Amino acid sequence: MKKTILLIIFLIASFTFLLTGQDSGVQKLIQEGVILHDSGEYKQAIEKYNEAMKLEPKNVQATYELSLSYLALRDFKNAAKFSTTVIKSNNENLSPGAYAVKSEALVEMDKVDEAIELLQEGLKKNGDEYLLHFNMAINYYKKREVDNALNHVKKAIDLDKTHSGAFLLNAYALNDKGLWVQSILSFQMFLLLEPDSKRSKNAFEEMLSLMHIKKDPKPVQRSFIQQQMMRNLPDNLLHPDAIPPLSIEDGLNRNFVYHAIATTLDSLQNSPEEEDEFTLFKTVNREIIKVLVKESKGSKEGILWTFYIPFFAHINESTFYDTFCRYISVSYYPESLEWWQQNSETAANFINWVEKGDNI
Repeated sequence: MKKTILLIIFLIASFTFLLTGQDSGVQKLIQEGVILHDSGEYKQAIEKYNEAMKLEPKNVQATYELSLSYLALRDFKNAAKFSTTVIKSNNENLSPGAYAVKSEALVEMDKVDEAIELLQEGLKKNGDEYLLHFNMAINYYKKREVDNALNHVKKAIDLDKTHSGAFLLNAYALNDKGLWVQSILSFQMFLLLEPDSKRSKNAFEEMLSLMHIKKDPKPVQRSFIQQQMMRNLPDNLLHPDAIPPLSIEDGLNRNFVYHAIATTLDSLQNSPEEEDEFTLFKTVNREIIKVLVKESKGSKEGILWTFYIPFFAHINESTFYDTFCRYISVSYYPESLEWWQQNSETAANFINWVEKGDNI
């Protein structure tokens, strides 16, 4: 849970701003506090913010920064207290972040339903905000209300496709709903944005299970939920050998995808030369994308057809496909990490290509 809190803090930090017209001394203290906070020196940061508030007791930014640092220290009562003050100030710039801080504090105090009500209020007050939808999705996911979680995480992704956490949560929720093909693509989007963390390694392993490449008796630990909650996951996740749902969903015939996986794995595993797991992943993934491209012919609506498939098809058809596979597996395969370290220029070119497209 601590890592989830730090993720939330990182995201809501993007809402901070320096108020115009502030006393230069107050502004300087706040800036020093932010630097300390970003360095993990939360108590020292709080001291700076308190100094600033002695000079300007109602300074809304200092109050907001206090709530962030108290949240990082797991002092949830103070985090809730100071974020409430910011909410009541009706500061348009800091309001979304303050709602996010208070909701996270409430969740940590086992008040999930109250946190959801607060976020609903925040959305009414601030309109669609990435962070509020993302927090709402996390809270519904913790309650195992997967449909509500999917609804809000999809809105978060629509608002901002640059945050990795939303794609990870989306992948988990899609898998829980049996939408395993969409889950594979969302896992890959997450791994493209965040390739080298501990949760990246766990996500990659779960994705391999969905692709029937790795077969474990139970899923690995997931982000956003505690270990004891893993036992409440759907039974199908505990049996990766089982045939997944193959009915047509969202216009996609999943039987074609499953057949491509099974045929490719049989061919590779029965070949005279034994292939390593990375080669299995790279080859199976390419075949999945090929099937999805064929299935996408004609006018189909929805994010699967208009975003995920065109995006990964473009990578699949590019000269960067092998690099992409190494990149998203860097946390899982030591060989991928070694390759990455030895091919830094190729890696940089790939990242540049993803960010800027073919016109580089």
